[in-house]
Amino acid sequence: MSRFAAVLAVLALVAVPAATAQNASVDARMNILAADAGNFFNWTLGSQKVADKFDAASGASIAGSTAGFDKVRYDDAATKKAAIPVGLRGLLLFPVYDFAGFTHDDLKVTENGKALTVRYVHRGTAYELTTDAKGRFNLLTGAKFAKGLADNVGGEFVLKPEFVKEGGDAKNMSDLDWSKIALVADAKDPAASRWYEGDLAFAYKKGVLTIKGKLTEKK
Repeated sequence: MSRFAAVLAVLALVAVPAATAQNASVDARMNILAADAGNFFNWTLGSQKVADKFDAASGASIAGSTAGFDKVRYDDAATKKAAIPVGLRGLLLFPVYDFAGFTHDDLKVTENGKALTVRYVHRGTAYELTTDAKGRFNLLTGAKFAKGLADNVGGEFVLKPEFVKEGGDAKNMSDLDWSKIALVADAKDPAASRWYEGDLAFAYKKGVLTIKGKLTEKK
């Protein structure tokens, strides 16, 4: 092999990771106070572009992001190791759900200037996502969760007595006493073969939460 050909071969090998990188982006809008036809969840993965929202007629999302976004959610379809925080994936899917889901999961946003804390409870797990003072959410450090807070009783999740507010209803996620739970880091799986890093821009105005930004693939 000539020296020139050898150089080309090396350059080709170096270029492969950049060419095959599956970076992603998200752009979501959700009104957490009322049903809103303006809610949407748009996302990209490499060259794939998906525009999604809730379809009231069918009661489902129009583009199937609940399953489709698994390409970003997991490192691989076979291993299914988390590539992003579980709580972030769940939050991004709220715009493609009926508003009853917002209420049932008690989705709430707390503001401190531009700094936001987003909380919700889904299928017995409490999720908390926080931003910095500029509204930036970091994929590696911004999310926490607490599992095992409810029992599945006939297909309905009921909060365990020790986690319910005094005088509260165990069937209402809004009656979870957050002071009684232990939140731990919700991040990518350490065993994931690929994952995403980066900061997403969170903003909240008049009951509408928006999330936008790029997710950079790492290996």
